[in-house]
Amino acid sequence: MKKLLFFAFIFFVGLLQAQQKSKSNLKTKKNIEKEWVNPVKLTKEERNRPYMDEVLKTRDSLTPKEAERRRKNIAIGNPFAKQGFYPKIATLSKGKYLEFHDRDSIVSIGSVRYNRKQKKIIGFIEEDLSNPDRQPLGDTHGRWISPDPLSEEYSDWTPYRYGFNNPLRYTDPTGMLEDDYGLDQNGNVTLIQKTNDEFDRLYVAKSDSNGNAVLDSNGNAQKQISGEGVEGTDYAKVNKANSESGSIISSLATNFGLAEKRFPNGINFGRTTNANDAANVFMFAAKNSNVEWGLDAFKVGGGVSYTVYTGHEGGFTPSNFSYQSMSKLLFSVHSHKNVNMPSPNVEFQGGDYNSSREKDIEYYKRTGNTTYPKHYMYYAPNDGKSSLWLYHYRNQDNSYYKRNLGTGTINPKKMK
Repeated sequence: MKKLLFFAFIFFVGLLQAQQKSKSNLKTKKNIEKEWVNPVKLTKEERNRPYMDEVLKTRDSLTPKEAERRRKNIAIGNPFAKQGFYPKIATLSKGKYLEFHDRDSIVSIGSVRYNRKQKKIIGFIEEDLSNPDRQPLGDTHGRWISPDPLSEEYSDWTPYRYGFNNPLRYTDPTGMLEDDYGLDQNGNVTLIQKTNDEFDRLYVAKSDSNGNAVLDSNGNAQKQISGEGVEGTDYAKVNKANSESGSIISSLATNFGLAEKRFPNGINFGRTTNANDAANVFMFAAKNSNVEWGLDAFKVGGGVSYTVYTGHEGGFTPSNFSYQSMSKLLFSVHSHKNVNMPSPNVEFQGGDYNSSREKDIEYYKRTGNTTYPKHYMYYAPNDGKSSLWLYHYRNQDNSYYKRNLGTGTINPKKMK
């Protein structure tokens, strides 16, 4: 009988403890604290920069300058910045310390010791060539393993593109991307000069009678204007995570080897998740060249990715970007230089309406959805005002729909 009472007592006590624990868990769930956000005063633009959200998780007392320094320490570890992709980067200090040690102040380039911050050669590695059993000093034993971080992308310069193949003129210890580019009349984007700024700029380049950029003795394009000029009029500007990151502009200057029979001069493109950058580069390029440009928006995860492209032709743009991810397409824009409306279908030749219809059909095949992506045409004459048109092909009555939206600018966030 005593054993029975003892086991009953144990059971009763256990039941009471379980109930108390359950109540405690409920209270804990109700009192879960909101995620900490550092109260440092930042502008909306500063707060939305890549990786700033990671910096703001710290409880350290921050100034805007210190927050930006920590953000840059994290951003340096992103190898995909030039594609406009910013994945989460794991750090131990949330940017308080630089955790990517290939970014040391003093680096070895061959047998040269170079101080990146002072931009000076501080010494040389002495090698005893008389000793056949000696061990290589510094990183000289690996100098041919990866001679240049961008050698594959710029093989048209040289397999070793350090200093744009002119190290007497350019100091470029990292070999990373340059900053100022020129756009010629054929839509080609070419280097003008390299800088150490945290942005890229796209200028109008001097063009010859064939529409190609006039190059200087170093193979660089030349600005059509003198001086810096005015942003939005004389150049398009794109901010970067740091001075060595790429951008949608540097991507447009890269030869990815894309070509089709309809586009014998090649196809160039750039991608970004920044809506303003995509719109500004597209409008500037369409306005200041004599070829058609395209801008596509795709739903990727919880965000939007934008692709700006050209096939360097005056009458049409490549469609392969839209069709590659048709099920995720939100809208597409193409530019016109001389015709201020979507081009009609002509016998034996489909116009803008036929092209939009084919895209709608393909979209329905892949998704079964009749809420089709929107189609826009951007009129961008060399002189005069630009205009934006919305258009599509009416499948139900085989007619055309077009509407001038009464604006000369593009706002991708309102076009989905």
